[in-house]
Amino acid sequence: MTQTHITLLVEDLKSMVAAIDEPHRFAALEQVFAKGDACNLPADTPNHLRFSLFGIETVGELPVAALTHVSDRSRARQKSYYWLRSDPVTLWADMAQVFMTSYGFADLDPYERNEIENCIRTVLMEEGIDFHSDHPERWCIALNKPLEFEFTPLDEALGMDVADALPTHPEARFWKRILNEIQVALHHCPVNIRRRQRGKQEINSVWFWGGGFLPDTVAHNVIDTVYSNNPVTRGLAIINDCRLKKQNMAGVGNFSRDGRSVLIDWIPASLYAVEELEHLEILCGQLLQLVDRNQAELILYDGSGYGKHYDRSARRRFWRRKQALNSVLSSPAGA
Repeated sequence: MTQTHITLLVEDLKSMVAAIDEPHRFAALEQVFAKGDACNLPADTPNHLRFSLFGIETVGELPVAALTHVSDRSRARQKSYYWLRSDPVTLWADMAQVFMTSYGFADLDPYERNEIENCIRTVLMEEGIDFHSDHPERWCIALNKPLEFEFTPLDEALGMDVADALPTHPEARFWKRILNEIQVALHHCPVNIRRRQRGKQEINSVWFWGGGFLPDTVAHNVIDTVYSNNPVTRGLAIINDCRLKKQNMAGVGNFSRDGRSVLIDWIPASLYAVEELEHLEILCGQLLQLVDRNQAELILYDGSGYGKHYDRSARRRFWRRKQALNSVLSSPAGA
């Protein structure tokens, strides 16, 4: 019987476990960590790990924006464009510094989002910048030539003084001016005026990041089928001609029809850590049933590349006792 090689990537596993106030036990996940063999794939960031899983070597800034655009359009466009993410963010100022406190649209309704989008689109169009809003939560812009510098990735810029996060390259002066114009336009945007009057969080800037061209593809038999809602993973799957399915389909997937290699890239669908871990526990339990029937082998990674390989022989390691996830993932081996 041909086994299916299933890789389960849970980027936020450690943070979800750390967010649980009271002790919870997750038998299937604990089984993998207790009885599986170490199978680490160290990576600088979760996105570097995603590239490694597809067999793509990375040098310099990752082309997150290009892959996001492919994911949101569900197809690859011309490779000649240099893409940048242009994500809505909230800045907060004290007496001496300006911090980026969050990104995304918080509690804005679709009409407010559209108003914010049109405000930003107008500024960029006046500068001759091609703005793409194929997804309601994130945007991309297309450039005819690459930048000579890199923007700080969004996750790193959060919580930083914006002055420290902004690039210092001479060419960056143009983009700083664009950011200032967007911030002025958003300050006067009716949506933000209303939200300011109600004491609600505003969307008062954007953050450029993730610049690059579409990467070269690899032999698409590295991964046959991908279950994911992550835009980078979905973009990689599309350009490498993998079967692509939504994350929630993994729970009802027939992996025997998905080829020899399957990737499940799990990202939280809600803000509740316990709820997410319970969904993940159900999926992991289903995967372990396949392993017990010798139909699959499983590798589970967190976002750092800390991983465990679990096959049918692993279940016989009775001397390896299961521990609560917060103990396992806070230990030096799982840190």
